[in-house]
Amino acid sequence: MPEQSVNPVGTEPSSQVLVGRGVKLLGEMVVGPGASLALDGKILPGAAHFVGGMLARWAFGPVGWFLVAANSYAKSVTGKGLTDHLQSAKAATPEA
Repeated sequence: MPEQSVNPVGTEPSSQVLVGRGVKLLGEMVVGPGASLALDGKILPGAAHFVGGMLARWAFGPVGWFLVAANSYAKSVTGKGLTDHLQSAKAATPEA
C-alpha cells in the first residue's frame, strides 16, 4: 500500500490512499506497532517496531507502546519517523 497515489491536483490524497491509511492505523491499534510497515512489505522494520513496542509497553506502559506505534505509522505514511518530524519542526521554528 504505497502512499504515492494522489489526485491529479495533488492537494488531497485519493480515496484509495485514505482507505490504505485507515487500514494501516487499524493495524497499528489491533495487531501492534509495526503493522503498517509490514503492510508496506517492510517486514524487518515492522518486526523491529513490534518487538520495540512490546518492550516499550513493558517498560513505560501504554504511552511507550503508543509512541512506538505512532513512529511506525509515521514512517510508513511519510517515510520519516517521529524524531525526524520533530527535528524538522524545530528547525522550521524561528528563534526569538
